[in-house]
Amino acid sequence: MVRFQREGFAVVQKAYDFAKAKHGAQKDDNGKPYFTAHVCQVAQILAWATQDPEILAAGYLHDTLEDTNTTLEELKAFFGERVAGLVHEVTHDGEKDEYGRYFPRLKSRDAIMIKFADRLSNISRMQAWAPERREAYLKKSKFWKDGSDLSAK
Repeated sequence: MVRFQREGFAVVQKAYDFAKAKHGAQKDDNGKPYFTAHVCQVAQILAWATQDPEILAAGYLHDTLEDTNTTLEELKAFFGERVAGLVHEVTHDGEKDEYGRYFPRLKSRDAIMIKFADRLSNISRMQAWAPERREAYLKKSKFWKDGSDLSAK
């Protein structure tokens, strides 16, 4: 079990424990435990970029609104406005378009950092995805103008 001992990091431990309990026995598309294969990977990627405990906590919690029965109000009560707000920013809303999910609240630098960590984790774990899903995800992830083929190999 991970333990965050540094001062100010109690929120990270609390988020780790909360997300682990909420994601429970969920599996990813490769059949691996979702929490360790994806959620922890996102938090590890973020830890390379920041030591902000609230961003790291939001990294652990980033899929709780989408993939569990967690509510925004619950996140606010347990983790405060900033952490809950970051999770809310990276939560998709509305129907898929031709590029994938829609993230209408994604605006802040901190939330974009979380979303990039999430995308990097997903791209690294696409093995079980159908080619069409991989292509659509990569198309949605691409932010430069270039017509080259980005098909996952």
